[in-house]
Amino acid sequence: MTRGWLKCRILKGMFSDERVVVYHLVNGERYSEFVPSDKVRGEINSEGTLAVGIYRQEGASFAELPANYSDLVAVPEEDLIPA
Repeated sequence: MTRGWLKCRILKGMFSDERVVVYHLVNGERYSEFVPSDKVRGEINSEGTLAVGIYRQEGASFAELPANYSDLVAVPEEDLIPA
């Protein structure tokens, strides 16, 4: 695993210390997640990036999200930025 950033849209969370991030899965679907605000770069209601762990296996790219349960999701390679 390496550390990096996932391109996303940043929205306001329910609390001041969280944000909602919207990102694309490899199949084209959009997905949203609540994450700690200190894991996000960018302003609310704009494009930004989310700190993630990056895994690559057999040509596929996966991001480990900084959520309470550490989701591992398949994302497009072009949406990942090395740290």
